[in-house]
Amino acid sequence: MLKELKVRDLALVAESTVRFGPGLNLLTGETGSGKSLIIDALSLALGSRADPGQVRHGADRATVEAVFDSVALQREVGKRSVARVDGRPASPGQLRELGGNLVAIHGQHAFSGRGQRVLNGLGPQHHALLDTETQTDLLDAYAGALDIRAAVATAHGAWVAAAAAVRDLEQLRSRGQREQEYLRWQLDELRGADLKPGEDEALSAERTAVRHAARLAELGRQATDALHEDGLARAAAAISSAAAIDNRLSEQATRLEALAEELTDVAADVRRYVELLDADPRRLEAIESRLAAIEGIKRKHGGSIETAIQERDRLERQVGATEDLDAAITAAKAERLKRRAELETASARLSKARTAAARRMEKAVAAELLGLRLEGSRFEVPLRPQAEIGPAGAEIAEMMFSANPGEPIAPLARVASGGELARVMLAIKTVSADADQLPTLVFDEVDAGIGGEAAIQVGLRLKALGARHQVLVVTHLAQIASFADHHLVVEKAPDSAGRNVVVVRELASEEEKARELARMMSGGVTVKAVARARELLEEARR
Repeated sequence: MLKELKVRDLALVAESTVRFGPGLNLLTGETGSGKSLIIDALSLALGSRADPGQVRHGADRATVEAVFDSVALQREVGKRSVARVDGRPASPGQLRELGGNLVAIHGQHAFSGRGQRVLNGLGPQHHALLDTETQTDLLDAYAGALDIRAAVATAHGAWVAAAAAVRDLEQLRSRGQREQEYLRWQLDELRGADLKPGEDEALSAERTAVRHAARLAELGRQATDALHEDGLARAAAAISSAAAIDNRLSEQATRLEALAEELTDVAADVRRYVELLDADPRRLEAIESRLAAIEGIKRKHGGSIETAIQERDRLERQVGATEDLDAAITAAKAERLKRRAELETASARLSKARTAAARRMEKAVAAELLGLRLEGSRFEVPLRPQAEIGPAGAEIAEMMFSANPGEPIAPLARVASGGELARVMLAIKTVSADADQLPTLVFDEVDAGIGGEAAIQVGLRLKALGARHQVLVVTHLAQIASFADHHLVVEKAPDSAGRNVVVVRELASEEEKARELARMMSGGVTVKAVARARELLEEARR
């Protein structure tokens, strides 16, 4: 859920923090008050294309931060654009990726006059339901078929892996005897090397010891001679005798005895080390030869003993497969056929579920469109077969719309005007509210070209949608605004320099709400208009 939007020095906004709540959040204000700036600011935080011209006159940069329950997305616009996620540097693409799972924007900000998805440079994930991938995802959720789709993806992955195994074996066979002999030669070389993990490090340490054996032996003998001096032993005996007289020295006597024993052990260890030192030049020559061989193997096979051992194991498997290549290919083909059958079975189940859900959705959305005063419109969800079954199944859904009788039906993004698009999206979202996982939905221009009962129907649906999602709506109609859980007013007010700046405030009392609804209905706050506004609020509560 979007908790707050912090805006600084963006266009006419000097500094503002807009707080949103759960349910239906309504933004109202006079024409030109800057309501669209709030959507623009949110779009920037979601990764839209930044324009230095958006910076408020006199400021160096504009800053926008959208704070959600789970993450904060921040954008700075100026000579260069800066993006941050939870205060850490990010890219606009990362903002778009995260925002695509948090917010969907519908209306004029997701639509251009030619039906192209623009939203100031946002990616398709923000043009809710205007791309077929998102439409297919929603249809699968509406069908309750997400588990089936996951099974299709799993089956597809298994089939792809089985097909790749067949391809690899057939390519291996096609390389001919010379390639197989080369693989065997590589394997024989690695087998002959008899590599052991960590062997190079152990040999390097031993080489150093052999090279300096004489010096190490001399130092060892010096240490042994010094350790054999009986000063500590005499001290231990003396304190032990003293402790027999005065037991207050018992602890010291015990500690000295332990030190004397430890010293004896260390002396023995050093003596054994000196005795085992090998200064034989032939041993040094053998170590150098072995290390050179290991380095040669490492250079050929990944730079370390571990990667060379991994390559040896891989060649063991690959050469083993060539021993009976025909049988291996036959088995791999049988596995591929099995996995293909499983994929087709899972895909057919998904297609069946999609077909049934598409018909249900068409009827349900058509009924909603009637209530939204889009009489004569048509809505269809045909399934477009794909050339090959993919991880998402054998077809994609493409939502189609015709606004008026006699007009050809076409993909949703190409045929709906801004206001029609917002209402169609509202109808789809209302029908699929339980399936849609996006937490925040934004509707702009949802009230274009309607009024009266149609506006009330739009308000009812937005209110119902707010029970399952956080909904943000920009509206000019009092009938819609009367359903608000949180009513925000966007106004212009002079700053200290006399310039008009945008201010956003939430209406806290019923009286404030009634006066704003009265202004929206009549352009002025008259007694009669306020009375009608109170009636609207009461009707909305009922």
